[in-house]
Amino acid sequence: MCAIFGLVNYKHLLSKKRMRILLNRLAVASEVRGTDASGIAYVKKGKMVIYKRPVPARKMHFSVSSDTTIVTGHTRFTTQGSAELNFNNHPFIGRTEEGRFALCHNGILSNDVELSKTENLPETPIQTDSYVAVQLIEKQGSLDFDSIGEMSEKVMGSFVFTILNDDNTLYISKGDNPICLLHFKDLGLYIYTSTPEIMEEALKGDPLTAYDFEEIRIHEGEIIRIDRCGNLSRSSFTPRINYGFSYNRYWQRLDSLYDDDKELDIPPDDLDLLYEMGYLDEDIEILTNDRDLLRYCIEEARMLLYGYA
Repeated sequence: MCAIFGLVNYKHLLSKKRMRILLNRLAVASEVRGTDASGIAYVKKGKMVIYKRPVPARKMHFSVSSDTTIVTGHTRFTTQGSAELNFNNHPFIGRTEEGRFALCHNGILSNDVELSKTENLPETPIQTDSYVAVQLIEKQGSLDFDSIGEMSEKVMGSFVFTILNDDNTLYISKGDNPICLLHFKDLGLYIYTSTPEIMEEALKGDPLTAYDFEEIRIHEGEIIRIDRCGNLSRSSFTPRINYGFSYNRYWQRLDSLYDDDKELDIPPDDLDLLYEMGYLDEDIEILTNDRDLLRYCIEEARMLLYGYA
């Protein structure tokens, strides 16, 4: 119930101003899935920079240096760990023997407490479920296809992870949450958002729409790697079965929730609101376990879409 966004400006044809405009378009459009906090990570002169605050993206006015190659960003809807404590917000910083990395997560993990115990992970004040992914990678001591694949096989829940290291390499590990990745080859540019709808909103009226692009498909159980030169490679992992919830594939728009209206006690109009806000079937199923949170989400959707709760 969060959103990820970012860009890879590998030919450096986008000016600092164009990157700033595009980055903020992507961030603000991503607010539809989270306004509690927002942040970005990028590499400046070989060092990882993370800028995040417990405010909506529209109040952040993100900017990066002119030599920036990759930016990874996140807008947060809080489900675990107060957003007012900024260390609970994304991106999270991690360290291996090779250097630093920044991780963002869209989704909900259900076995973070269990993994902390079984993997003997160090205690941390960070309360967000996503942070266990950082710790699992740190434990392995490296950031590569193998370590990300092993982490992705251990976590249970819904996820897409984006991971940027300080040599300007971006990894995307896809579970059963969606991601939309576009490649503008002539411009030497990749951009991504959590959903096609967010991408469409971000690019509405933008000069990028005049250029040809290719949509890069990423399937569940795949990891892609984009380096500083724009080269893309792939690996794979075997996702865990999510015993706690019945997660659906993003590309299958199921009507099962409508069939179960009486059991879920969610009026069809409220379901439509949640869908319009970008929630997936698995998100709504999780919300039904917390009626106060469900009510808050519906009221927030009404306020954002129609101006009243």
